[in-house]
This record gives sequence, structure tokens and C-alpha cells, in this order.
Amino acid sequence: MTANSCIQMGCLLSLFRVCLTNSQRALEETPKPTCTKCKFLSSMKISNHTITLAIASILLLTSSQAHEYEFARPDSHAPIMVMADHTHESGEWMLSFRQMRMKMEGMRSSETSRASQDVFNANYNVTPTRMTMEMTMLGVMYAPSDKMTLFAMLPYLDYSMDHEIFGMAAPLISLNDGSSTFTTESSGWGDLKLGTLLPFYKSAGDKAHFGLSFSLPSGSIAETDLVPGPGGRVQRQLPAPMQMGSGSMEFNPSITYISQKESWSYGAQAKADIRLNTNHHDFRLGNSLEASGWIASKLMDQLSISGRIAYKYSKKMSGIQSDLSFNPPFAPSRRTVTAAFSENYGGQRVDAAIGLNYFINKGSASGNRIALEVVSPIFQDLNGLQLETKLTTILGWQYSW
Repeated sequence: MTANSCIQMGCLLSLFRVCLTNSQRALEETPKPTCTKCKFLSSMKISNHTITLAIASILLLTSSQAHEYEFARPDSHAPIMVMADHTHESGEWMLSFRQMRMKMEGMRSSETSRASQDVFNANYNVTPTRMTMEMTMLGVMYAPSDKMTLFAMLPYLDYSMDHEIFGMAAPLISLNDGSSTFTTESSGWGDLKLGTLLPFYKSAGDKAHFGLSFSLPSGSIAETDLVPGPGGRVQRQLPAPMQMGSGSMEFNPSITYISQKESWSYGAQAKADIRLNTNHHDFRLGNSLEASGWIASKLMDQLSISGRIAYKYSKKMSGIQSDLSFNPPFAPSRRTVTAAFSENYGGQRVDAAIGLNYFINKGSASGNRIALEVVSPIFQDLNGLQLETKLTTILGWQYSW
């Protein structure tokens, strides 16, 4: 690394710390918002600091000497959590395998953590307490020409959710064999995504592309498990978070930009998930928008480290989840479980992530890439009552030829 790069790195890290400190201070000093407009203005405090960081980063990094884009570098790909981040040259193939684990624990309403008793006080008989999601993502990419890269992705999902029953709901506890807790599980193949990446800009060290893809509703939305209720613990329909797919055709546009310097790279991606129809269980998950920016640095010829900030906004679910029970027959004035109701979906979240990319660019194993990323939320504002995200880890392998 040159002396000039070291100076830039020091300046950038200092600015990064200042922006994060100011964002945290803004959150701590701002009174709790009581209206939608105030909430939006409050969340924009983080966005403003993030934009400042992004602009300053670009100004610092683009001052480096330009050079031709190199594919045989560990940071030529985005952090492993970012999908559809790069294109290929004509005739190239790539296979990928990702293993992800997400942990969610504790309930949240807006920006405030909630205890189980808070959920029961909101008229629910059952609250989720913990959830883990494990995903195995298989992917393939092929470029029939320099101007187009085709891709397909298919996930295998494994869910587990723990629940707690309201202590005063004695009939339900009795139907649950006298226990106030239970766990539901589901697993299977998710929705198949097919798409194309279209480069539209390339210069020395810089490139950008559009992504156009569709997610096909191949994943099941009829998963069941043993759930306590009338008749005891019997197989019942599970709510949307435990299903394998959305049940809707989805349009997934994206735009990605990457710039590469002598020993640094940075990039950004914006993408959307647009659900095109209500599924056959009479609900439609909310559309979502995500923006992500990252900076990476080569630690050595085959290894790079990255830092990433991501913002995601999701709308509420529309419709109702048919085949679910909404009011227990022994207490019709109360509600069953939070995940059965559409107002408890959607919200916004800001994540911070750190990652490593290891690329083998020599010898018989050349073309193999192993990557790791750890993601933690730094801000969550959730609609209604939902489980809050704690930590996500993803390990990936990619091989191109």
C-alpha cells in the first residue's frame, strides 16, 4: 500500500467513526417521535450522516490513480451478502454456494424493545420469542456475451420459531399439554429467481450494470406444524414468516456501481422487491427497497476486508392470511398470535457489516473464492409487534471459469 493510500485510509476511517458517532448521538438525543412525519425525520438523521460518509468516501477514493479494472482480485466482487453484484465476460460461467444463518430474538414495536407481557397486554394470547432462519443458496451465472449475464438462484430454507403463551390463557395452556411454550418448524425449497445483468457503463476502474429479474412462486406457502388450539396440538397452517416463499410473482430490479483503485474498491447497489399479485392464501407481502454501500481494501494479493452499510424499507402486508385462526374460541375478544396480523409486518432497518473475501488467483485452484460476512442491525423501526433481528452470518463459495 502506498503512502498516499495509507493517508486516505486514515482519513476515511476517522470520518467513518465521526459519522457513526454523530448518528448514535442523534438517536440518543432525539425525543421519541409520536407521529409518522416525526418518525421519518428522525430516521433521516442516520441517512444524512450515511450520505455524508458516502460522498466523502467517493471524493477520497476517486483521487487515487485510475487503472484498468482487474477481475483477478479478492475485492473485485462485493461482500458476499450482496447478490447480483458483478457481470462476466462472454462465455464465462460461475457457480456459487451460500450458507446463511439469521437469529431473531425479543419483540419490538417501532424503535422500542418489548417484553412478552407487553405483547399480552396488547391483547395477544401468543407471542414469538425467538426465531432462527438457515438458508442454503445455490446460484449459477453465465454470460452469452459481454453485454449480458444470465443468472439463477434457488434457496433451501430451514425455520424454527419459539413461542410463549399468555399465562392467563389457561385453556390454551391445557391444550398444549400444560406447557406455556411451544416451537414450530418448517423447511423446504424457496422461490426460484431468474434474471439478467446488463452492463451500461465501463471506464478505467469503474463499471455499472442494471439487474432485471423475476422471482417465481415455487416455494410452498402451505407449510403446517403442530400448534396448540381446539383439539389439542394438531397440524395447522403456519403464518407467513414460516413459509418457504411469498406466493407471489415478484419483479426484482437493481442497479450496481463498483469502482476499483490501486488497493481499494468501493461500490453501491439499490434494489427493490415488487410483489405483482395477491397469492392464493389471500395476502401479499409488502414491497421493499434496499440500498447498500461498501468499501473494501486489499490486505494482501488474495485477501481483502470490507465494511458495508445497508438500509432496507418494507411496506406492511396487504390482505389476510386465510387458513389462520385470528381469535381463540375460548376468548373471542382476544387475538391469537402476532404473526397472523398484517399490521405486524414491514418497517425499516439499518445494518452494519464486516466481511472478508479470499480469492485464489494462481495454480490449479485458480478461480475459487471464499467469502464471509457478519451483519448486525444498528437501527430498527418495525411496524406493530415483531421479532427484532440480532445477528446474521453468511459464508459463501464461488467458482468461475
